[in-house]
Amino acid sequence: MRLPYVLSAAVLGLFTLVAPAAHAQTEPPLDYARTIEQSGMVFVPYVGMNRGPIYYTSYEQVPNGPPTNVSGMRKLIVNLFPTAHRQNLYNGFVSQNGITDAKVLPPASACQPTEEIADLLSYMPVGYTPRILAGNYPIACSLSLFFFSEDEAKVLSIINARPVITLRASIPLCSPASQKLNISAINQRLVTDGVLRSTSTGLTGNSWDVLFESSRLAQLSPSLFLTSDPQVGWEAYIKAFTLDLNAQTATMSTSTASQPVYICTPDPLTLQFG
Repeated sequence: MRLPYVLSAAVLGLFTLVAPAAHAQTEPPLDYARTIEQSGMVFVPYVGMNRGPIYYTSYEQVPNGPPTNVSGMRKLIVNLFPTAHRQNLYNGFVSQNGITDAKVLPPASACQPTEEIADLLSYMPVGYTPRILAGNYPIACSLSLFFFSEDEAKVLSIINARPVITLRASIPLCSPASQKLNISAINQRLVTDGVLRSTSTGLTGNSWDVLFESSRLAQLSPSLFLTSDPQVGWEAYIKAFTLDLNAQTATMSTSTASQPVYICTPDPLTLQFG
């Protein structure tokens, strides 16, 4: 059976992504329609759960106590805290909405020392210049500062007046209004056509048959795939499978088969400080 021309490039591209290793989702999908935003917190639950990540859109820098003596130098750690935690809003938010926090942090690479503090302390020996440390939830990241006593007042003055840490991260979320793909209807068609079969744990089929026949169905019955561009819906559908092109298997768990899949309307969340 010849693959529909309009989808052939997408299928071939997907082959490149998944072969030779299995292609599987490594964490539960997010249910964007149930996003809750309040007091600088954005909670996006996993599909079928009240558990999920809380992202913070407001932060404060907080020194970890007064400077200490280390090998003839002064040392200070500055932590980047979500404002919601500093203002004791987090516990009420979690309790009120029955949230189980997945405790996700932005990548440490999203944080950097400000140019001002880096320039001020650039004279420090290698290994003692301003350095970003990985966060420890809810702390997004920390900044390690070493300096000599004669600069202490100036360092503390800067910390009290201006940011010494910058945070720049873009979280690739989808709009709560994104369309949901009913994969059960697609699965039923492929089961009827003999491409998929039901098992005790979900659905299974030959990976090549699933790829080709689902792409054909997307062109012949685009309404099943929601969008005027059936390739978009088809790609969302295929991502619900674990594909192993070497073993020629395609499997979908029972829980995945029973849940809608979003056709994402991108709505990235910007995390910013400094």
